[in-house]
Amino acid sequence: MKNKLIIAALALSIATVYSCKSDKKAQGEGGEQLTEQQQTDQLQGSVTFKDEKTGTVYNYYIGVKEALVKTDAGKAQKEAKMLIAALSELDNADKALQFAGEIEVTDDVEVQRKSFFGLSEEITSLVSGQITSGAIYKQYCPMAFNNEGAYWLSSEEAVLNPYFGDKMLKCGTVQEVLE
Repeated sequence: MKNKLIIAALALSIATVYSCKSDKKAQGEGGEQLTEQQQTDQLQGSVTFKDEKTGTVYNYYIGVKEALVKTDAGKAQKEAKMLIAALSELDNADKALQFAGEIEVTDDVEVQRKSFFGLSEEITSLVSGQITSGAIYKQYCPMAFNNEGAYWLSSEEAVLNPYFGDKMLKCGTVQEVLE
């Protein structure tokens, strides 16, 4: 009898897990399936810029950041490659191109994170004064790089630290809101 109860409880647990795992496609307010760009815009908090090229650069920057939050060096490389293509369309992006290139050529996530710090400073300069709607949160982790500290940009106020990932995911504060 005891074994039957254990088996029944186990079966119920498995059924609950599988029923909670649904493969939902992103949908708009009317229930329609969103395009990849619409999904990106929705995730990015709908920040818009004076220049579409700047918006594209920012979106790929966020892709690199999200990959580093997940400690996914391969994804960071792919996003950096796309970022490089977008940056090449902008004037005065040489330093940002250099940092994005450093991220693209290595699969060492710690090296990528060091380059991301420089990239963040450059992207901040590129997007400042270019926002037409929405907000970008400049966030800071005082413990990054042996307590030297480092900034990054986010489309959301909630802190997800790209310098530590799962180790200290929520370490940081919003230092400035760019609008």
